[in-house]
Amino acid sequence: MKAAVSIIKFFERLPSTGLRGKLTAGFFSGLLKLISPRAKLIDSNLKRVFPESSKDWRKKIRRGVYENLAWTLTEALVLKRDPSQAFQWVKQVKNIEIFNDVIKNKKGALFITGHFGNWELGGTWAAQQALRLGGRLNVIFQEMHDLDISEYVRDMRNSNGMFMLDKNFSVMKLAHMLRSGEPVALLNDVSGSPNMHVPFMGIDSTNMPGPAVLAMLGGVPVIPFCIYRLAPFEHEAEFFEPLKLPDKNLNHEERTKLILLEMNKAIEKFIRKRPELWFWLHNRWKVRS
Repeated sequence: MKAAVSIIKFFERLPSTGLRGKLTAGFFSGLLKLISPRAKLIDSNLKRVFPESSKDWRKKIRRGVYENLAWTLTEALVLKRDPSQAFQWVKQVKNIEIFNDVIKNKKGALFITGHFGNWELGGTWAAQQALRLGGRLNVIFQEMHDLDISEYVRDMRNSNGMFMLDKNFSVMKLAHMLRSGEPVALLNDVSGSPNMHVPFMGIDSTNMPGPAVLAMLGGVPVIPFCIYRLAPFEHEAEFFEPLKLPDKNLNHEERTKLILLEMNKAIEKFIRKRPELWFWLHNRWKVRS
């Protein structure tokens, strides 16, 4: 959709961390609340995960989702002009030593996160921090349905310091990168193969087996990461201890499912803590429990 990309590029020139940023985010927020994209899907997803929730609570969360998306887009446009701003906006990084140790000592690790908070800022901060420490952050990229927007996002992430890898990049090459001490990051909260069913938020869902297979082949720690929004241009990030992976004596399918389950549980914790910061517009549950 070339028109959408043209609009985004037009707004690239407008926002800043000051008044223009507030006006830009206000425009995006107002537009989202006016057209209410996928409002029924958001409500359905929230009701599925929080069955005891009220209609008013779900409406409040939906408006929060739109607000977060508006600021995420605005911040991404400002950040594109100077990625180093990530260090100013991320006020605190809990357990930063986990990330620094991986990069400085070239240990290799698989970092997982989701479409939560300002995930673009989170990726930019990690990429810029890796560059500071003399390394790089490799990021697996999944093409979007809209190829024009997909190309725009890929270029933006590259310019922000992330080394983008296509999702079809050889798994064996990725595993070799990990074993060689290269860190790899990915967004791991989308639906996937119809043949790989693992609960997400306690509900049966399809999952991409690739991350689990990569963790097994790479033989490196799987480290969850998230970024919380505190206010516009103010965030807090956190790295968590590596996941405990299941016994290697299990068969391939059992081990794959258990690893995916642990990955899902890690991301669930972010979402339950701040549900308004997750991308509820996605049809995550394509199967019924």
